[in-house]
Amino acid sequence: MILEFLKELTEAGYRIFTIKDAKQISKVLGTKESNIHYILRSLVSQGMIRPLYRGTYAVEDNILSGSPIHKFEIAMHLSRNGSICCWSALIFHELSDQILSTTFVFQFMPDKIRRSDYKYQIDHSQYQLIQTDAKQNWGVETIRFNELKINITDLERTLLDGLVYPQYCGGFREVMDSFLNAKYKINIEKLLEYAQRTSIATQKRLGWMLSHLGIPNLSDLKKQISTTRYDKLNPLGERRGKYNKEWMILENF
Repeated sequence: MILEFLKELTEAGYRIFTIKDAKQISKVLGTKESNIHYILRSLVSQGMIRPLYRGTYAVEDNILSGSPIHKFEIAMHLSRNGSICCWSALIFHELSDQILSTTFVFQFMPDKIRRSDYKYQIDHSQYQLIQTDAKQNWGVETIRFNELKINITDLERTLLDGLVYPQYCGGFREVMDSFLNAKYKINIEKLLEYAQRTSIATQKRLGWMLSHLGIPNLSDLKKQISTTRYDKLNPLGERRGKYNKEWMILENF
């Protein structure tokens, strides 16, 4: 019964599964739901599956026919319909060469749900869920990664997120380095279109960043952000530094 369950599970394409998924498998096999916990405990003790978090399990890599389970795959299960983002996305797009123990992932939430950030420790790795408004679900692409479909913010969205969430991107210096590394990869038209969906402060930071990269033709962006208020270049930094009149930015990096 135990091996039949595992065979049905893997043939159905499950690599990571929940107790609810296991109950569906039990129905196919005609197994009583009351036996599910016994079956799962047995599979864990025999080293065929392992518990990940709150009623969720992974099939062990030596049982899988395809690639081993990757951190991104686990992240997608933590945040259904979410996307890999921030520092993890910077590394994926080859804009940062850091080695991370944390995987960053957006969790898009309805307006009425109170949002907060959650951290998980799974398989000796950390996962940072960044809850944000469902309306922010843009600039996300679905890619093939180790035979799997993974949602991840595209290069332009990832750079903009660095200006909003430097704390999840290795700090503002890392964000500046990422822009420098992206200079010849950026789709400027797409980046400027995305920028219209962000705050005025973020658009100012973007204008400052692009002008320092020597990107021309930023007059339209400059017109959009006409304001008398100086915003901080590093949103988390102290309010001190040089005032940049061109972009109405306080250079506090």
